[in-house]
Amino acid sequence: MRIIILSREKTFLFLYLLGILFCLPLLLPYFLGTEFTEGKLHRTSVVIDPGHGGVDGGTKDRQGNLEKDINLDLALKIRAQLQQSGLNVPMTRETDTELSPFIPGRTGRHRRDLLARIAKAKTSKSLFIVSIHCDWSTDRTRRGMVAFYNYRNPSSKKLALIIQEELNKTQTIPQKAAPGSYFILEQPGITGVLIEVGFLSHPEEATLLQTQNYREKIALSISKGILRYLQTISSN
Repeated sequence: MRIIILSREKTFLFLYLLGILFCLPLLLPYFLGTEFTEGKLHRTSVVIDPGHGGVDGGTKDRQGNLEKDINLDLALKIRAQLQQSGLNVPMTRETDTELSPFIPGRTGRHRRDLLARIAKAKTSKSLFIVSIHCDWSTDRTRRGMVAFYNYRNPSSKKLALIIQEELNKTQTIPQKAAPGSYFILEQPGITGVLIEVGFLSHPEEATLLQTQNYREKIALSISKGILRYLQTISSN
């Protein structure tokens, strides 16, 4: 048997280096100026709400392309992008369906649909809800993506302002986030924004919204805005 005897100095040096080796994974984020956020993100839920669906097609462009299909495609893209960052992303709908079916002779289907979306957001215990829509106007010159917020809710406004900054990097004419009187944003216990991703009444914008490349850019802008907002509340 061969016995190796280490001097006291070498023993201390060996233990010192061993300690650094074990501590390095914990110290590395500080050296790089980053922090471990994956664990926090895995505990964070954000609801994405593709507006309309099923019997409710929403608005449409001159070619008959329906808003509900654009909303859903964008929402699925946003979910995929956010999930890559570790977020839990429930959706109010994942297919072409309404949340409250049409019942002959019974009114209020649209309101029941909105209430079902709000209920999903509350039961998922999400931080906020992001509702995706397309706009339409009799004025064919109107265009642009706008994030709307509940002016009574500072968190809603802050989220909308950050998302709007990211959207303005994509669109040629910058817009301003604005207060919006939307039922889904005015409910107690709900924080959220509603994003109009463009006017289907504007010929050029309607054409852009039919391209996957443009939709990918919109989705990425919204995802970046959401992640930036989460970073601000995490740091606070």
